[in-house]
Amino acid sequence: MQDLKEIVYNRVNATPAAISNQASTVTKRPATTTKKPVRKPATTTKPSYITTKKPVTTKRPVNRPTTLKPSVSEKPVRPSKPTTTKPKPTAASGATTKRPQVTTKRTRPTRRPTTTLATSTEAIIAEEEETSIANAVETTISSQITSSNDFRSQCGIRPLIKSGRIVGGKAATFGEWPWQVLVREATWLGLFTKNKCGGVLITDKYVITAAHCQPGFLATLVAVFGEFDLSGELEEKRSVTRNVRRVIVNRGYNPTTFESDLALLELESPIQFDVHIVPICMPEDGIDFTGRMATVTGWGRLKYNGGVPSVLQEVQVPIIKNSVCQEMFQTGGHSKLILDSFLCAGYANGQKDSCEGDSGGPLVMQRPDGRWFLVGTVSHGITCAAPYLPGVYMRTTYFKPWLHSITGV
Repeated sequence: MQDLKEIVYNRVNATPAAISNQASTVTKRPATTTKKPVRKPATTTKPSYITTKKPVTTKRPVNRPTTLKPSVSEKPVRPSKPTTTKPKPTAASGATTKRPQVTTKRTRPTRRPTTTLATSTEAIIAEEEETSIANAVETTISSQITSSNDFRSQCGIRPLIKSGRIVGGKAATFGEWPWQVLVREATWLGLFTKNKCGGVLITDKYVITAAHCQPGFLATLVAVFGEFDLSGELEEKRSVTRNVRRVIVNRGYNPTTFESDLALLELESPIQFDVHIVPICMPEDGIDFTGRMATVTGWGRLKYNGGVPSVLQEVQVPIIKNSVCQEMFQTGGHSKLILDSFLCAGYANGQKDSCEGDSGGPLVMQRPDGRWFLVGTVSHGITCAAPYLPGVYMRTTYFKPWLHSITGV
């Protein structure tokens, strides 16, 4: 019995020990198995760093970032740092997405600067070749703005116009006639102003206009430079306004016959020349303008008793010999004496002419060197664009001595 008890007792005691030993060994094995996967992802992280560096050295950032980087970078990071699994994958994924972009930006800009610089320089050279004349004139005007008194070297230039000749009977473009001046009349201490006449800029201090454009009782004149559209300030460059200090009317002015219908406006302060504010050149002595086309500009009425435009208008008219002009007025039924100081321009059948509101404005012509000079200023006429009644202008060559004595032109 004792042997049986010992055997049974030993077997009973042996079974839990064996079971405990087996359980301990069994529990240790999963521990080893759990450690092995921990080491394996550590081994997997090493090729991940190698693979992330390889796309930087190799020039294949398009295929590998999509296949390797998102899958490899996300798996090793999560087991290694479980506490920061959620924020770090975003940072790691952001780093992986930014790295291929950096590589692509570094490789492509090395090629792009050569192409972009070539194209940009070619475009600039092409533009400079096309607008070399206009740019050269702009640079001369801008460089001479400081010495604005030197009006002789700047006169008659149109910096904003690239083409040479113009076609009459249409609206002008901005900066096409930079010597055009708008003469306004201010009454009641400047509370009320109205557009009165046109004018021509000849120096930085003086403007030519018609003598019959002098202000009325208790009124003053204001000169506007660089104006184009009277409806608003939508131009590329704004207009400049100067008050008129005094009006110098020619002593020979006769309001009945319009003889010597010329006046000078002295500005209170000199005007600064700009690309849209340029003086006109004076004509040379002894030039015969008969038969040549000249251009007259202004904001006058579009027809007799018609409407007034808001945009500066231009029209081309032929210059008529004074004797022919005298006969035309006689044919039209008007006994008007055409003086030597007058200059006629227009058509026998009318068609095109200056009109009310254009008085004092410029009648210009282009020289062979491209500069423009003042042939005459708008004075008067009978109606507007009527048959056998051409427009009458003050001949600039006749008044050059008087202009020179006051302005120095």
